[in-house]
Amino acid sequence: MTESMVKTKSSYEKLSKALHKIPNGFPEIEDGTHLRMLEWIFEPDEAELASKMKLSGETVKKMSRRLKIPVDELREKLEIMEEKGQIQTRNTKKGKKYGIYPFVVGIYEDQLHRMDEEFAQLFEEFIQKSRGDVLFTVKPPIQRIVPVNRVIKTELEIHPYNQAEHMIKSAQSWGIRECICKKQKGLIGEPCNYPISVCLVFSKREDAYKDSQQTETITMERSLEILLESEEAGLVHSSMNIEEGHSYICNCCTCCCGILRGVAEFGQPHAYVKSDYVMSVDMDACIGCGKCVERCQFNALELVDKKIQIQDTCIGCGVCAIVCPKSALALKERNPKEIEKPPKNIIWWMIKRAFSRRVNLLKVL
Repeated sequence: MTESMVKTKSSYEKLSKALHKIPNGFPEIEDGTHLRMLEWIFEPDEAELASKMKLSGETVKKMSRRLKIPVDELREKLEIMEEKGQIQTRNTKKGKKYGIYPFVVGIYEDQLHRMDEEFAQLFEEFIQKSRGDVLFTVKPPIQRIVPVNRVIKTELEIHPYNQAEHMIKSAQSWGIRECICKKQKGLIGEPCNYPISVCLVFSKREDAYKDSQQTETITMERSLEILLESEEAGLVHSSMNIEEGHSYICNCCTCCCGILRGVAEFGQPHAYVKSDYVMSVDMDACIGCGKCVERCQFNALELVDKKIQIQDTCIGCGVCAIVCPKSALALKERNPKEIEKPPKNIIWWMIKRAFSRRVNLLKVL
């Protein structure tokens, strides 16, 4: 192996280790599949630079001083990396800050505009070989299920983090994305029958998506319409497992969604948090038509003696109740002992996740 080849491999290994130090984690695959993914996303010099960046982000001038790279040269590299979806950026009072991104949720999702068949296959190999290790086996989980509010029993108090509509209405900017999970499965020859452009993003900042290559700016009203259309199609809402500060709602299916596949396909119980609710049945109203059974993606409903029975696998999404012709199904509050209250915000989520993984968060901030 030549010196340049060793240096190139070293750059990707450095980035892999840096990504693994982030609370989300980035599992290593024995045959190097994880490195081949990074090679597809990053040029060697980009991987080298990304491996030295901080999670909290830095201005170009501050990073330039720390890494001893000329400001103009560094700015040009960072702008290219931002365009490729390799790093995260945010505008602050001190100026624009650039930082390392978690692989999921982060770098992977921002390859939406670049993904091709080769990368889609690499990612499939990655998740099949890792089977969600680290990403789905550590608490707190990355995402939680958000219930369909219109089928919750009206007398129950609904916390804001259980209200998709509240998340949308609290924002100042709204956008829609093609679902990268559905795109990835389609590119490997396993297309999904559900609607594809259903990933909702939102921000407290005005005009947050005006320059985005991946996100189409839409109105709040259109966001609410897409939310309703997703429910009617049978898709499951999920979002970041935090109490406040949400910035997206995924409308998911078990055939494509990386998170839902964690439980449905890989048997990882901590891939996500079930909602605070569970489905209940009014036995007098139930006519045993079975429409809800066909609707459930988790095999949580069973028709027994022409009446619906709810299984322990119910995640409390509520999409089955929408098709009940007799309104016999409704979400009721889950046993308090089974409810997992989310961390207050992303900072507390990272602290708890870092503690669970025994990684030093201060080293990546």
